[in-house]
Amino acid sequence: MDKIIALRGRIDEIDNEIMKLLSERYEISDQIGNIKSTSKVQILDQKREEYVLNKTKKHSHSPQLELVYRTIMGESKNIQRR
Repeated sequence: MDKIIALRGRIDEIDNEIMKLLSERYEISDQIGNIKSTSKVQILDQKREEYVLNKTKKHSHSPQLELVYRTIMGESKNIQRR
């Protein structure tokens, strides 16, 4: 049981870092959205999305990573649309 508690503690540390990085990513997405809006550039950049999704294939658990990144990019687009 102590091992599970220790592993969960490590997961908590990782989750905190992921949340910090996602917040930073979404702040940057907001800035990109402002630039796209003033430049009249479309929100969707299909080539960029394909590039990011292709990077997930280089890692273990790639199907799960692809799903996560589809969600992250979807939320980034929602932020850019505001």
